[in-house]
Amino acid sequence: MTHDFGVTSLRIVAIANQKGGCGKTTTSIHLAACLSHLQHKTLLIDFDPQGHSTCGLGIHAEKLPHTLFDLLHPAIAPGSLTFSEVAVYARPHLYVMPAYVVLGDLEDLYPDAESLQEAFLRAFDPEALEREGFETVLIDCPPNLGKLTRTALRAAGEVVVPVEPSFFSLHGLAKISETLEKINLHREQPLKIHALMTLFDARNPFSGEVHANVRKHFGTRLFQTLIREDGLFKEAAGAGQTTVDYAPQSQAFEDYRDLALEFLERGMDESLMDAAGLQGARRFGPRRVVGGMLFQIAHEQAQSVEIAGDFNRWIPEKLRRREGGLWQLVLPVAAGRHRYKFIVDGEWRRDPYQPLQLRNGFGGYDSYLELEHSR
Repeated sequence: MTHDFGVTSLRIVAIANQKGGCGKTTTSIHLAACLSHLQHKTLLIDFDPQGHSTCGLGIHAEKLPHTLFDLLHPAIAPGSLTFSEVAVYARPHLYVMPAYVVLGDLEDLYPDAESLQEAFLRAFDPEALEREGFETVLIDCPPNLGKLTRTALRAAGEVVVPVEPSFFSLHGLAKISETLEKINLHREQPLKIHALMTLFDARNPFSGEVHANVRKHFGTRLFQTLIREDGLFKEAAGAGQTTVDYAPQSQAFEDYRDLALEFLERGMDESLMDAAGLQGARRFGPRRVVGGMLFQIAHEQAQSVEIAGDFNRWIPEKLRRREGGLWQLVLPVAAGRHRYKFIVDGEWRRDPYQPLQLRNGFGGYDSYLELEHSR
């Protein structure tokens, strides 16, 4: 059975590497938390019997009435246990499908990978999830290439492969690449592959060598964001939190926030409303008003328009719709240079009326404005 999630705008992403210790679970929970921090409704599926994503978010699976194992158990009739009865609310815009050690028994309860995949697709129908407002689903896979991981890879539309700077990680790249190539042979739409450098230590020359090798192997599929080694990840996990809530001013938080922004940018529609031209820039470009800066964009068909930038910690804020499809919002903005983007119906876009643009660290561009001190 093949199934592609591309029929909806929902992004289903497996986070997988057969090697342990590469930051797979850390990436799963922190990317999920940072997406939710950006008000991007996210579901994190803990598909690893170790249940580290579950406990890393302070959820005690052993005390829950149901876990993912119950939702996928072949002896339980489809529909008798609903998604909402199992999913756990972890923080605003983030829900977790919790796992416990018994999840590993699913590999023995299903005769083959295809039947397990069918059960998974019934439980996580993309159209139903999209109706519930979910924009991204992340699947934390086990540190192996067994039946559970293969099920996630066949169900997903994208895969993120975390790679830490070690000899063994380079040795394992060929194996995971071979697996992904085989899976793509049986798909109508190939998996979109992303790689992520984790546990990076700029002081260690070997980290740079591994990074260069990974970049050579994956090319533009390697995220430009580097996740630097930081003891705060373990400290936050011990507290049952991510750095989004535990240490929001830290380097660790900034790394995964930047990854979330790059992740969203890779999925956004880069088409711009260039027809407005210079006249539109003069009429709609950002300008200083009483109370701050007026941001505005004309889009008659849009259902929702938001703005996010470094002046509001990249947390989207809704613009108000005026007559004729004009969207406006006044925000306090300090003097200096500020990057920003509009989010039109979930798609991240540059300001079509602002000619000033800066290349960001993700291979794309942000709009920016220079604001002098008022006299």
